[in-house]
Amino acid sequence: MSSSDPNTPNDPYRKNPYDRPPGGQPPPEGQPGGHHGPYGGGEEHPLAPPPGPMGFPGGTPGAMPRKVNSSRMIFFIAGGLQALFSLLAIVTFAAAEDDLEETYGDLGVGTGIYYTLFVFFLLHAIVGIVLAVKFPQGGGGLRIAGVVWSAVLVLIGLATLPLGLLWLVLGIICIVLLSSAESAAWFNRPRT
Repeated sequence: MSSSDPNTPNDPYRKNPYDRPPGGQPPPEGQPGGHHGPYGGGEEHPLAPPPGPMGFPGGTPGAMPRKVNSSRMIFFIAGGLQALFSLLAIVTFAAAEDDLEETYGDLGVGTGIYYTLFVFFLLHAIVGIVLAVKFPQGGGGLRIAGVVWSAVLVLIGLATLPLGLLWLVLGIICIVLLSSAESAAWFNRPRT
């Protein structure tokens, strides 16, 4: 048996598959070759997300995931714009009600229906903003409410095409973001 034989168990130049010194004792934590997880050698799982700030995957613990934060921003923006447009429409209809009755009176649709629609749009916008404010707290019911709000946003977009195309797209994006496993984990996490 020669010392250059790589299969010799006592060969000091042989690569240790567990990245430990030949003595069998692992080096202290924080030292090169230390065992820092199930994959040894300080390596992360090949499919794990890259570590974010402070070494946690995706960011600090308790930080809102990007998908949830993106949908939250869409809720704020869509809700704010929808509330603004609804209030503008209500004021415009109130100022021009007599002219609208003369112009569109033959259609058989009273202005009360328009007011009802605009008030519904305004309430929907307010609910969206309230949901967005509560996103950091989490909760499975909140996620479901967000998906339902987004579905109603899609319906509003369909009802108001071609102008509602933006609402249609934003609603679909929110449904996709809130339906992801990452979002489900965020909303269903244990709260303290």
